[in-house]
Formats: sequence, C-alpha cells, structure tokens
Amino acid sequence: MKAFVLCPDGRPAVLDRPVPRPRPGEVLVRTTAALVCAWDGHLPAAPGVPAGLGHEAVGVVRAVGPGVSRAYLGRRVAAEGQGRLAEYFRIPAGGGAGPVPLPDTITDHQALYAAGALATGFAAAEEAGVRAGASVVVFGQGAVGLSATVAAGRLRGARVIAVEPEPKRQLLALRFGADVVVDPAYEDAAERVRELTGGAGADRAILATAAPGAAAAARAGTAAGHRVTRARCRAAGSGGLGRMLGLIGDGLLDPTVMTTHAFPFTRVEEAFRRLSAREPGMVKPLIHFP
Repeated sequence: MKAFVLCPDGRPAVLDRPVPRPRPGEVLVRTTAALVCAWDGHLPAAPGVPAGLGHEAVGVVRAVGPGVSRAYLGRRVAAEGQGRLAEYFRIPAGGGAGPVPLPDTITDHQALYAAGALATGFAAAEEAGVRAGASVVVFGQGAVGLSATVAAGRLRGARVIAVEPEPKRQLLALRFGADVVVDPAYEDAAERVRELTGGAGADRAILATAAPGAAAAARAGTAAGHRVTRARCRAAGSGGLGRMLGLIGDGLLDPTVMTTHAFPFTRVEEAFRRLSAREPGMVKPLIHFP
C-alpha cells in the first residue's frame, strides 16, 4: 500500500509499506477520504523511523483481528489518530480511540471534520471558558480557528472578533459566526480589539495560528487578568465525535465549506506542500482515495 509519511530528515514522502494486519482487538480500515493538516509537518519523528501523516480520515472496515465481531466488516467509519494518510490503517475496535460508525445522513466529507479540526477548535473554546455574552478574539481562521469561532459564537453565544489577514479566510470567519474581522496586515490587531471592546480588551483570546506577532497581540488585546488559550490538536474520543456528527446531521453546522481544494491521493505531496506554504485561498485540502 501507499502511505504519506514524514521522513526522519523532515522530508514528506509517499512510501510503499505492507498492508497492516489487524491485531487482537483491532480492525483494518481502507481509507476513502482524508484531510491534510499543515500542523502535521511539525510532528516529532522517532530517530530513523518515518512518522505517518494525517489524522482526519474516514473509510470502510475491511478486516477484523482476533476477538473482534465480524459485524464490523463493511462499516463506514470515522477515526482519529496519526497515520491516516495511507491506503489502509488499523485501529482498536473499541474504547475512546475506536471507530465511530457513520449514519447514512452524514457524508464522508462532513465526517472528516468531526475527526479533526472541529474537535480541536471546540476544545479550545471549552478550555478558554467561553461564556454567553463574553467577547472572544480568535487569532487565525484556518480550519481550527474557524472551528473555534463557530464554537465560541454560534454554540456558546459569545461575541467573536476574528483576526485573519487572508481574504478567503476572512469571508469564512463571517460565515462561521464572527461578528467582526480584523486584518492584521493593515491595522494593529491588539489596538483594534481594544477599540472594539471599549478599551477593556477581550474577555478571552484563542490562538489558532503560529504567525509572527500573533501571540503578543493576543496578550495585548486581552483584558487584564484574563487568559490566552492556545489551540492544540485534541482527540475528541468516540463520544465527542458522536456529538459533532450530531450537530452536522441536525443541520447546525456545515464544515465542508472549509474545503477549498480537492486532490487524488496520488497528489497528496502537492496538497501538503501548498498548504504548508500558506497558499492564498487554500484553507483545507480534501484527499480522495481510489
């Protein structure tokens, strides 16, 4: 099978690897679709061992290990964890890291976001302690920042100020519930946030970007005594995945508008390179598997 990995020298590459055999308590999933995440490029690799890339994937269970019910076979599932940008991957059949069956009302494309960006953005809003009526500034409007924006604004009732220089992401921020968008390329973000909050500064700040100056601006634009929360990759677990799939299925959220590009798996290296270079207009690339 083909797998997209980060080599020990830091170079991303597609390598040939044997199809893994499911061990006791595991299932083997054939990947049908996945998303590319630029954060994967910063993964630490064990010395001399390539690190599997990708943590947002859906697929179909093709084999089960000893002790696993054959009822899993043929199920369409979403799954978290690294190494998902591969034609096959194996995961535990149960527990918090197990596969989550997808209802027919949820497309593969929709489910991909529940298995990654949404979980991270929602967790950041929860960790920040966002409350209804509070002012929240979200720095960065990539997939994680947009997810934090929708969680803070639409789901928690906060007033959201989005800070983002890229025009496509600015428009998506408004679509995802931001009340105001600040462009740090043309104005001092911290100063503008303080102006929008009557001089007090935002009640909370969420940092979903590594852009130079963003962390300092987040601290300067936040009210005294309040905190800045840095968004970090989080696993939602099967319960969290189920909750987000429910929001999507109920029509409360359509994350697929974050997908700006689509590639076959044969072009995954190109997709990763262009996303890592912050190509204008690119937010999230979708990868189709044969």
